Amino acid sequence: MFALAKASIRHHRGGFAGVFIAVFLAAALITAMGVLIESGLRGGTAVQRLQAADVVVGAPQSIPVPEDLPAVFPERVLLAGETVQDIEAVPGVRTAVGTVEIPLATADGQPVLAAAWDSAALAPYTLTAGEAPQASREVAVDPSFGAEPRSRITLSHGGVRTEYTVTGIVAPPAGHTAPAAFLSTAGAAALWPHGDAVAAVGVFTEPAANPKQVAADIEAAVSGVVTYTGNARGDVENLGGAGARSMLLLLSSSLAGMAVMTAVFVTAGTLSLSIFSRRREFAMLRAIGAGTDQTLGLVVREVLLVSTAAAVLGAVPGFWLAGFLGRQFTGAGVIPEGFQLAYSPLPTVGAVLVSVAAAVGASLVSARGTVRAAPVTALREAVTESGRLSRGRVLTGLSLLGFGLLAALLPAAVPGSAGLTAAASSILLLVIGAGVLGPWIVAGALRLASPLLRRSRSAPLVLAGAASEAFPRRLAAGIVPLALALALGSVQFFLPTTVESEAQHQARDGIVAGYAVSAPAGISPELADAVAELPGVESATPMAQSALLLQTRFLGLDDGVQPVGVQGIAPEDLDNVLDLGVREGSLDRLSEPGTVAVSTDLARENGLAPGDLFGFHFGDGAAADAVVVATYERGLGFGDVTMDNAALLPHTTTGLNTQLLLAAPEADPGSLQTAVEALGLSLQDRAELGAAGAAERGAESWANVLAMLILLGYLAVSVGNSLIMSTARRRPELMLLRRLGATDAQLRRMTGAESALMVAAAVVVGTVLALPPLMGIALNVSGEPLPTIQPLVYLALAGGAALLGMGAVSVATRFALRP
Repeated sequence: MFALAKASIRHHRGGFAGVFIAVFLAAALITAMGVLIESGLRGGTAVQRLQAADVVVGAPQSIPVPEDLPAVFPERVLLAGETVQDIEAVPGVRTAVGTVEIPLATADGQPVLAAAWDSAALAPYTLTAGEAPQASREVAVDPSFGAEPRSRITLSHGGVRTEYTVTGIVAPPAGHTAPAAFLSTAGAAALWPHGDAVAAVGVFTEPAANPKQVAADIEAAVSGVVTYTGNARGDVENLGGAGARSMLLLLSSSLAGMAVMTAVFVTAGTLSLSIFSRRREFAMLRAIGAGTDQTLGLVVREVLLVSTAAAVLGAVPGFWLAGFLGRQFTGAGVIPEGFQLAYSPLPTVGAVLVSVAAAVGASLVSARGTVRAAPVTALREAVTESGRLSRGRVLTGLSLLGFGLLAALLPAAVPGSAGLTAAASSILLLVIGAGVLGPWIVAGALRLASPLLRRSRSAPLVLAGAASEAFPRRLAAGIVPLALALALGSVQFFLPTTVESEAQHQARDGIVAGYAVSAPAGISPELADAVAELPGVESATPMAQSALLLQTRFLGLDDGVQPVGVQGIAPEDLDNVLDLGVREGSLDRLSEPGTVAVSTDLARENGLAPGDLFGFHFGDGAAADAVVVATYERGLGFGDVTMDNAALLPHTTTGLNTQLLLAAPEADPGSLQTAVEALGLSLQDRAELGAAGAAERGAESWANVLAMLILLGYLAVSVGNSLIMSTARRRPELMLLRRLGATDAQLRRMTGAESALMVAAAVVVGTVLALPPLMGIALNVSGEPLPTIQPLVYLALAGGAALLGMGAVSVATRFALRP
């Protein structure tokens, strides 16, 4: 049978070329997503500042979540100062060095992460000139500062500028590119806001000791610590690595699901075209005595041979595509600089198995009806097609559409992230349901278009109508993938615009302050008093931003742990700078210890009301309970939780504010800007202030858009491939019409009219499918079912679908009409 299958492949090279291309692209796309998923599990940043330490010890930086990935704390979880001595007492430890992280900025605003001189050995940095810093205003820097020993440089911490004397120049280790500064022990202690606590501990082991065994001994002897060796040391050095893995895993898993679904959809469509075009051949095989299982086995073997070769070859460019996506994610800020993707054979194996399984499964579904039909029936249906669908297919399609609509409207009953996720995911159910009912969609389009086509005096239009009615499945094979591209693209592009538009609207309406003051590395609490004394400033209210981790609930059950944005703001003069849209309670009580205000979305999602006890973890891992004193509407613009600034700052890594909100209605803008810049700070007016988390949402949106563009590119190539296949297969039909007197121009106009009908139906179907999810998303974020749709983007998607559909058919028609 395999010999017969190989001979059949050689005879039908054109049809199997289309299948090969579809599987090749599917394998490349799935491999790329598999590499990103594996990188979310095993990737990370290379160790730099702690690379000389044999073992690095940190506090637990995440919460275990049953049946899910651990939830990573967004702030640094600290270790008590005495932990360093406890670690040093473990057998096999030669010495232990605690390290801290102090954000500084140079005079030109360049961020610098400084530490105490004791931790320079953990890199290791070595003095090449001068001596180690001793006094609180002394510093040792690397050559990137362009300084010399005994020279003076200006560094700012929290916006407060200080002159330091450079006592020495240090040589960075190989591969270390970030600028580095080392303060004296006293100087670092003066700027570190957490007392004797340390961020991490670097351990040097005895020469004969095994670092992994010492790490295990440390965890056994010292409670509340986690040890890292080898490449894993980068996780505790750079918190962005662990957070990036979680973000990368979420993004790539979501995109992988869409990629697999799209690949299966397109591959199945391509195979259906190939098999339908061979119905006469299968009917003849049945007529001369071939059994159903034999014919079906022949098809499966053909597809198995072609898809295996295509999948193996397609997995190779998938690694390049993964690297390209990784670089783009780094540029967008989704993953930090230096994040290393994890490469292994597993994504290749998975992509080959999924692609081949999809192709073989699609061949079984597509060929089963054809090979089981009686020979006479099969010969008759080889000339025309039936638009009738089986009862099971109708029920399946209607059920999928029904569940999709239900999921799209779920935000009306389920607020918060659960409703938003359901609405965004509903597009997959709707698209698959529409694909199952494809011939019905064609029948509906023909009912609308047939009267116009039949009454036309144009022969090409009459022929186009007749051909569409005779081959509804062929037309559906073009409509469904084009509608899929338009629907998926619309949801993916307009989801972030809808969320961001509402966030900006809330921020614009909620900011009462006229100005905001910021600094490159944060603003210290005491700087608020200095800014408040500037001419024309009535009040300067400090604001800090972070995230909390809290238990989420869905349908009354514990669902998982998710981060929510929190802002800490001084309650004094709050009405002069912010209007959060309070619905219940009062923000005046935020000055009381152990109180918070929550957004109405978070309150509905978790069943909270003023007076209830709200449990959560701060960003640094500290568990807390607080009394809800108010609920407010503008959570998307300002974060879902608001608390006293003094309560939040101790639980941030830097201990610094994000910005100061100024109430200065009488201040002269020019004079105020001059005075603020004289302090080394930046001034923004009200129009320049953005919503909380805008940068993070923008990075995530860009990552989604980029991946969606690649997915749409795959769809475009695959759909073009399918349309060219289906049109090229019509050469006998076109030649017959030519012999009956039709000119080549008429035949081109006929296929052009068919493609126009196909594109029009695809645009309508894709738009209709995208509207329920987008309305559900808008209902979730704003309470009104009006999504923010960018007309130019929508026209680009629709125009691209039209150009692809009509262009592919036009090119294939010209090829089919060649002598």
